[in-house]
Amino acid sequence: MRKAFLALIILVELGALGCGDARVAPEERLIFKYSEGIQSLHQPTYDDYFLACHPEWQEKDLSSRMAAYEKTRRSGSVTFSEDGVELIKLAILGRGGYFKVHDVIHESHRLQFQTLVKPDYISINYIDPSELPKGAILYLLEAPLGRVLALRPGKAQGPERSVLESIELSWLWTPHALGSAEWCLESVMPITSTVKFRKLQFREQAAEGPAPQAPEASSRPPG
Repeated sequence: MRKAFLALIILVELGALGCGDARVAPEERLIFKYSEGIQSLHQPTYDDYFLACHPEWQEKDLSSRMAAYEKTRRSGSVTFSEDGVELIKLAILGRGGYFKVHDVIHESHRLQFQTLVKPDYISINYIDPSELPKGAILYLLEAPLGRVLALRPGKAQGPERSVLESIELSWLWTPHALGSAEWCLESVMPITSTVKFRKLQFREQAAEGPAPQAPEASSRPPG
């Protein structure tokens, strides 16, 4: 975990989740536990909270699944999968992304709700680049939805960029009698009609300019 995100993690764990407060909704706990498991590459969480209701899923090893996602994001765009890996990683869910649950439908055979998610990308400008590993790259969602920005934090003022401000996600869970999880995630998908972007400038590594050219030789004879 990068030191620069510690304040954001504390905000989520102590503020948004109430630090064990009984007032925290069970839906919020589900989101945090699952998202934190994905962020931490915790295979049992992936097994209990997702694979248990997806026997047909091809990529069952979470580390391999994450490696495939990381390869895809380097191409500059992603598609969103039912397990939510792309959304969890790019919206920083479980590691600082703000979310609010609403429109909950809780029945014996399903748990369905929406979340308003705000990744708070502006906080990147308060990161001390020296605290990041050399050559670190942060990946953000930018317009249009699904496009990925590879950002190299630094000290120079970068160009204006249109990045994700907020989006609604739709979550569907079904009961799970086996394992440690009471509910299993059927799907989490973005509601594309709710997406909002904002224009921001980030502190980035300075762009390398063109190599200096040698002065042209004079055509006049010396002297």
